[in-house]
Amino acid sequence: MNMPEVTLTFKCGVIGANGQVDPNSYKFLTWSYVAGNSTVSDTASFSHISLAQRVLGVYPHLADEATKIVYVDEDNDRIAIPCDNIKETLAALRVITKGHLDDHESPIRIFIQLVSTSASAHLATGNCLGNVHRDLHCSICKTELSGFVYKCLQCENDFTLCGHCETAGKHPEHVVVRFVEDQLHCLPEMKQLLCVQQQDHSAVETTKIKLKTCTLRVL
Repeated sequence: MNMPEVTLTFKCGVIGANGQVDPNSYKFLTWSYVAGNSTVSDTASFSHISLAQRVLGVYPHLADEATKIVYVDEDNDRIAIPCDNIKETLAALRVITKGHLDDHESPIRIFIQLVSTSASAHLATGNCLGNVHRDLHCSICKTELSGFVYKCLQCENDFTLCGHCETAGKHPEHVVVRFVEDQLHCLPEMKQLLCVQQQDHSAVETTKIKLKTCTLRVL
């Protein structure tokens, strides 16, 4: 039995990274889905693309930007709508339309919001914030270290990483431990412990747990 196709109309605008709506960004768009098939487990039974793809198709210049699609409720809260999974999208839209999605006539108002990179940039650099270690330099980028100190437990030489290089995963082949300044004296003991256990692969995870009990975070 063929299920009926429902087409929804949206009024969409763009919220800039500054949190303000671009008054010249408003557009109408439509998105269709197959109604009445609540048992569908994938998107193959749907005749159209996801809502996220549909919205970005209308705003192609934002395709490479960090964005999220939001609905502004009656409390003026901006609530992110899951738009990549069609079943989750429909569940959210039914809440927005108070259960009248299949026969909803007026446009549903949504926004594509640009996500500020400042928050992610802070997360990426947060482990570099703190005291400067003037006698320590990153073994990869050679910069002077500040904040947390990352040490490799498997390199024969003293291999040190800054927060930027560690976050970028530039030494993935070995066990790296994050130290605060007053814990660096533990490094020889940690290396020895790992070296003893290396020959028994089944003990590697146990070793990592032991390291973590020393208030060191194994990455």
